[in-house]
Amino acid sequence: MLLPALSWYLVVAIGGWAVVGVLRRWGVGTGAAVAIGRMVGWTAAGYLGWLAAWAGLSSWWWVGTLVLVAAVAATWRSYRGVSWRAVLEPELLGLGAFVMLALLRLPSLPIQGTEKPMDLAILATLLRPGTVPPLDPWLAGHTLPYYYFGFVPWLLPGKLLGLPPEVLYNLLVPMLAAVSAQAAWALARALGGSRRSGLAAGFLVVFAGTPEGWRQLLKGTALGTTDLWHASRQITGTITEFPLFTFQLGDLHPHLLAVPLLLVALFAARGMVARPAPAVPFWVVALLFGAAAAANPWCAVPTGLGIALLAAGQQGGFVLPTGAGRRLWLTVIAIGALGWLLFAPFWLAFDAPFAGFGLVHKPTRWDELFLFLGGALAAPLLLAHELAPRWGGFDPARRQMARAAFVAGIVAVAALSKSVGLGLALGCGVVLGVGVLRGRLRRARPAWALALVPLALVALMESVYLKDPYGEEFFRMNTVFKAAHLAFTLFAVVAPVLLGWLRRRRPVLAAIGTAVVLGAGLPQLVALANAARHARPTSWAGLTWMAPGEAQAVTWLQAQPAGTVLIEAVGDAYSDAARMSAGSGVPAVIGWANHEQVWRGNAIISETGRRASLIKAMYTSGDPEDVRLTAKTLGATHIVVGAKERQLYGDAVLAAVKQAGETAFAAGDCVIVRVP
Repeated sequence: MLLPALSWYLVVAIGGWAVVGVLRRWGVGTGAAVAIGRMVGWTAAGYLGWLAAWAGLSSWWWVGTLVLVAAVAATWRSYRGVSWRAVLEPELLGLGAFVMLALLRLPSLPIQGTEKPMDLAILATLLRPGTVPPLDPWLAGHTLPYYYFGFVPWLLPGKLLGLPPEVLYNLLVPMLAAVSAQAAWALARALGGSRRSGLAAGFLVVFAGTPEGWRQLLKGTALGTTDLWHASRQITGTITEFPLFTFQLGDLHPHLLAVPLLLVALFAARGMVARPAPAVPFWVVALLFGAAAAANPWCAVPTGLGIALLAAGQQGGFVLPTGAGRRLWLTVIAIGALGWLLFAPFWLAFDAPFAGFGLVHKPTRWDELFLFLGGALAAPLLLAHELAPRWGGFDPARRQMARAAFVAGIVAVAALSKSVGLGLALGCGVVLGVGVLRGRLRRARPAWALALVPLALVALMESVYLKDPYGEEFFRMNTVFKAAHLAFTLFAVVAPVLLGWLRRRRPVLAAIGTAVVLGAGLPQLVALANAARHARPTSWAGLTWMAPGEAQAVTWLQAQPAGTVLIEAVGDAYSDAARMSAGSGVPAVIGWANHEQVWRGNAIISETGRRASLIKAMYTSGDPEDVRLTAKTLGATHIVVGAKERQLYGDAVLAAVKQAGETAFAAGDCVIVRVP
């Protein structure tokens, strides 16, 4: 297992190093250039390839090699005088995050359960030659209506190494941990954090946990056996993922794929406004902003808000009468417009299942909030508690009144809204916002400004929700899931910087905050380490759970030409149904029908139901002619008979299917029949 992992890490690192010279020319420090180079290099390469796919090039990912070669050729002189000491820290941080998460995930390599098969299906589809938007792997004849750009930067390095989708999937998860940790380190340092703060941010953005583990310990759960799944459903009727859970689970959903893109976009924005010249060009910020938003549309608002607040933090206010101030805000507006325009093909083809907003009538209880976001909220709460008296001037009585007003404001908002989260978010946000607009501590303002973004996300999820197809019981599920995960990610970056500022003034208070932030998830981390101790997988392949012969069938299908369409077992979501299309990227007539409903709305139910009924009737008919007629009706070229088909439809299904065509593949318990 060592050689594929090492090869993957080195190829991705080389792609990052290819743009280090460009970044150094833009004034990015050597260490930061190394830290963000992987995401910048592979995103730029993937983006140009993606445009080529829209133009009709089927093997479009190879276009990206020209980008990386051109970057090295144009800036080779910029590599002279590179400080290897500056390189060492971000490289070791990235390698450490990669190795640590890879070890923690050893028991979780089978790509099975949760929504991993769906994520694998999208990745496998993108790895097949074809244009974009890609085909829907679970509804043959249609294009994919889901956001997929988060995979695009990683297709070329995967192709360069010839990695099959199920191996690339399991190597991509720890790579996301590596580039996220490095981007968090670079962003925390750019916000004025010390080396210690940068390392803490790199650790927290991947391995931050929640106080729920401590609650389980106090109730008698043995250390090393705490339940992370329960912690990920902490708020009733919602999903409450946090960095440690998200990275260890390894669902390659947009909310995970977009994490490094979000952080690198914010770093580039900070680099654009932090110095007069040289600076990161605004079009680079726009490209990274657009990539983060296309990878996960939920990133669009917090990333754009973060860019605007960083500009405000640099200037110390929103009203800027000077010419330089006006130019800065015109640049920020141009970033949003250009970011949309660069990814216009995606946005014009994307139809979000959005039905408006609603007001939250059942906000988060205080105990749910504490057990989920207690550690993440500690830093801004302590900082706001320290800053509030400063607005009372130097008079001790007025300072105490200011602190009392801060606490009273939080209590009043919490009482009126019945949401402690809304009270804390608004209370801390007001104090930090005043610091951004009026504070004289110029060095601290950017970190305070960026801290306003996760606070705004907490306030959002406690006050409104986005209407989606999940029903009344789970009316907040998607909003809390996406908003809270973004908030947790940004808290992980800014918390060490905020505590670093506090440490220079109130060291005891800062030490307490640091212990809370870093120690909140310790029992959960110990539990994962304990579970990984005895795992002994022999490869990174994620399809070893399949019945004999089925993994070989997936490999065979991966080599089949465009136009191949599968019929395979139809089952419920989160089941092993649609496993062949998921592993190969060859579209199936129908996969998980409920996901098609979530993606496309209720109008698709009749079509998915029709396809599922025809397939069930075909498998159980026992008539070869009926099998051929159904395959023709559905536009299928191949029919699968494996363990799942026998389980659902009986052992007798094989005879009729074999007589309906020729056996194209047979191994173990799996047969694939090609029908005329």
